[in-house]
Amino acid sequence: VFCSAVSWTMGSGIVRPLVNSAETMLTALAFVYWPWHHPSTAPPTYPANNNRESLPFSLCLAALSCIVRPTSAVLWLCAGIVLLINQPRHHRVSRTIRIITTTLLIGILALATMLLVDYLGYKQWVFPPYQFYIFNVQQDLGTWFGESPPLYHLYVSLPILFTSMLPFVIHGVYLSWCTKRVSVEPAVVAAMASFMFSLVGHMEYRFLYPLLPIGFMYCAISIQTLVGPLQHIHVAKKHDDPEPDPQSKSIWTVRNIVLYLLLTNIPATLYLNLVHQRGVVDVFKYLRHEVASNNVSQIGFLMPCHSTPFYSHLHKNIPMWFLSCEPPLDKQQLDTHYWEANDFEQSPELFLQKIFFTHNGQPQDTQEESAGGGRLLDGFMDNSAPAPGQKRSWPSHLVLYDAMVRRIDHVLVGQGYSECARFFNTHFNGDSRRKGDVVVYCKKTR
Repeated sequence: VFCSAVSWTMGSGIVRPLVNSAETMLTALAFVYWPWHHPSTAPPTYPANNNRESLPFSLCLAALSCIVRPTSAVLWLCAGIVLLINQPRHHRVSRTIRIITTTLLIGILALATMLLVDYLGYKQWVFPPYQFYIFNVQQDLGTWFGESPPLYHLYVSLPILFTSMLPFVIHGVYLSWCTKRVSVEPAVVAAMASFMFSLVGHMEYRFLYPLLPIGFMYCAISIQTLVGPLQHIHVAKKHDDPEPDPQSKSIWTVRNIVLYLLLTNIPATLYLNLVHQRGVVDVFKYLRHEVASNNVSQIGFLMPCHSTPFYSHLHKNIPMWFLSCEPPLDKQQLDTHYWEANDFEQSPELFLQKIFFTHNGQPQDTQEESAGGGRLLDGFMDNSAPAPGQKRSWPSHLVLYDAMVRRIDHVLVGQGYSECARFFNTHFNGDSRRKGDVVVYCKKTR
């Protein structure tokens, strides 16, 4: 509990992507009731250790996590394989049959529930996991959002997720493996899942959020072994080794470990929540005030797509749009697919000339080619979001990053805009397109 409470990942990272948060919560609860194999030298560390009592409830939670996020099935497939392999020899066949039967029954019920809920929402029968598989696995179109090296999860995701706790996590796994006092199965499941998640081209550290509960458990085992009730555990201790001097000073004290974890996690949590990239949120406070003052007719975001919140922070029915970056639906379209964010980044001046109407509101040519070679559609005239490449009128407010200001400031000034607000965003950013403050340009009223 302490490891979870102080972790910067729990305090800052996991509270942002709601789907990953729900998946992690359900997975953590399901792990509690999962029938892990407990070594005979230690009492069970979970509420239940009987398949008939724990497995059905755990599988229900696992099924719900798979409905929320289909990739969770990979983790539970690994857990199921480990469970079947480590079945006791006594009544092994009957136990295996019971496990498979229970899994199939709960899986069928979960699929039926998912189909019914989706039918009520879409008004037609759909099966999202199949589309998810086609998009992310068969065609691997997730690489549209960035391609990762094969060992990304090993040297990026895990260090980011656990940071200063990682040495304790590794130590906890080592103790479990050597002493056989605590089950090593969760670590095996985590390793298998990490490997399988590494087989796709696009990876993000948030994809491993469901492994956080496992890591926190082994971190706690390590700490309890160093300064807690498990200090009596000694790994491969020789008979002639001298007993430790109880008066000898050690850096491994409760106070030192607590201070170490607090100082390496809490400041990061506060900085990431209160300072880092705050401009993309602060700008909406300003826009809400402008809307309330009737100074806004339309808002455009000349930024990499999804850089800011949207209507969830504006709470007003004001026309807004941002540069599109929708991935293609077929891998064969990768080379020809048009997306505005890339077009704008490559040639911002030409993009602005092509995408907007002229001063008098008349389009120059609604079928001109865009700067990136795409075809512009008919003009954007209503309050709905424009389609990619669709012409539109100049909005009353434009929002962009400071990194782009010097490239198009003269164009915006020529269209009657001037800077009306600026908000600090971040001290650092790995994406050059998102560097600097968040700047708002307002169109001068005549």
